[in-house]
Amino acid sequence: MARKPDLAADVDGDVTDTPAKSRSYGINHFRILGRMTADPEQRFTQSGKAVVNLGIATNVNGFAEFHDVVAWEKAAEIIGQYGRKGREIHVEGRITSRIRDVEGHRVKQLDLVVESFQLLGPAPTGEAEA
Repeated sequence: MARKPDLAADVDGDVTDTPAKSRSYGINHFRILGRMTADPEQRFTQSGKAVVNLGIATNVNGFAEFHDVVAWEKAAEIIGQYGRKGREIHVEGRITSRIRDVEGHRVKQLDLVVESFQLLGPAPTGEAEA
């Protein structure tokens, strides 16, 4: 039986030459395709940034799941203007975490932050698609 060649012999340098500080490890990404559970309510922070929290329902193998996501700035403005309850939406983004104080207890909360999205299907009646 033939032996596989030693892959290390083909490497011209030590692969650990790159300092650890410049490496990026892991993947932090989510993707959801579902329907909005309510009309999104756009609001603004004290510094004037637009933000929208919205729920998205998915149904996989007959089981409903509900996901809370947050969109900021331009994404929040567009979703707030054109999003409606029941409208299909595809979102992608990153997961962040923060510690909150809830009734004297420290609680870790995960946030699904929208980085890109697509509103699918026709725009609600009487409105043009962005």
